Amino acid sequence: MGQRHPIAHLGLWSAYPARTRQLPGRWVPATLVFVALMLMWWAVTATGWIDDYLLPSPGQVLGRMADQVRLGIAFRYLTPTLLAALFGAGIAIVVAIPLSVVVAHSRLLAAIIEPFVAISQTIPLVAIAPLLVLWIGYGTLPIAVLCAIVAFFPMVTTTVVGLRALDMRVVENAMLDGASGWQRLIHIEFPMAAPAILAGVRGGVVLSMTGAVVGEFVMGGSGLGTLLTLSRDAADTAGVFAVVAWISLAAMSLYGLITLLERAANNRLQGEAS
Repeated sequence: MGQRHPIAHLGLWSAYPARTRQLPGRWVPATLVFVALMLMWWAVTATGWIDDYLLPSPGQVLGRMADQVRLGIAFRYLTPTLLAALFGAGIAIVVAIPLSVVVAHSRLLAAIIEPFVAISQTIPLVAIAPLLVLWIGYGTLPIAVLCAIVAFFPMVTTTVVGLRALDMRVVENAMLDGASGWQRLIHIEFPMAAPAILAGVRGGVVLSMTGAVVGEFVMGGSGLGTLLTLSRDAADTAGVFAVVAWISLAAMSLYGLITLLERAANNRLQGEAS
């Protein structure tokens, strides 16, 4: 066996990407970096070199968030954004997964569909939003559709990559055993491609938060995008930072939840112990 890399024991590098394991207490490094950044932010604002109008202190932002929680503002504006984001992510899953199966199994359809999937990500969201208002109207549905457009691309790409990277020997053995196309898809292809599929779902769900905020920012609504607009128009910098913090917290909460569901689904689909 080759000599182990000198920094491997620190968790900084692994020569085998497929065998990389999560560090125990893997949230500790990120937490320490976050605390260091907050201290730097506090130190910069405490000197008074930068006016509060341009950069509020962490204490001001936390105080504003606490007031929003006490007054019920945070949850009143957060709920519509989360509902639109999850609705849009659900639409994306329903469309992206079957489409990915078609693309992975048909060279002709892949040649037709893949360029349009790529083009869908080149159009700015702020250009799509007014069209959705004209076609669908105002409300949660056009915002959810915008979220679906954002979440669609990572779900399709990772699912296609996962299906194309399958061990064909396993699929061929299933075919020799007489397994039908549906049986191979459900019992062989999906379980083997589950890590890639669920990684795309995780990324898409998190990105759908961006779509929801942009949609509310452009099309109006009753969520965090609207609160961000109100804070901006009032020149309330601390309020803007507070809304950004709520968006980040919501996205990270969704990321953590989907990661847990992803791990449980991978264990079940691949027959591993949970």
